Amino acid sequence: MAEFDIRQQMSEKEQDNALRPLCFADFAGQSKVTSNLKIFVEAAKLRGESLDHPE
Repeated sequence: MAEFDIRQQMSEKEQDNALRPLCFADFAGQSKVTSNLKIFVEAAKLRGESLDHPE
């Protein structure tokens, strides 16, 4: 009998979404990066704007 593989039951988009972190705490070993990103996101929220992309 073949092993069950959940990925066979999911679309590629569903697989991608399942691998994405849901919160900043889910980024392992990235404390400096996530700390800065939290500040950027909070500032954008307070301004009522979307977060700009780096150029």
